[in-house]
Amino acid sequence: MSLMLALSVGAVLIGCGAFSAVWGRRSSRQLVALPVLAAGAAISLAGVSRFAGHVDPDTGQELAALVAVAALGATVLGVAWARRGDAP
Repeated sequence: MSLMLALSVGAVLIGCGAFSAVWGRRSSRQLVALPVLAAGAAISLAGVSRFAGHVDPDTGQELAALVAVAALGATVLGVAWARRGDAP
């Protein structure tokens, strides 16, 4: 895996997530884009930190896991918020 491949895949995922966030009209559909955006950011961060640090090749995995957990938490909070707003 090269740095160019990691950044390209991350950019494609971020672009798809941004497109789906803009395309959706309901807030619940826009929340689906959040994990895709976070996945793109995590792949990009893992790729950059893997090739920037020469000490350990697994350096970027911790930061990518942190981004994934933060995105999951934000998605859960967003879904709860959207359901609360739709309830009578």
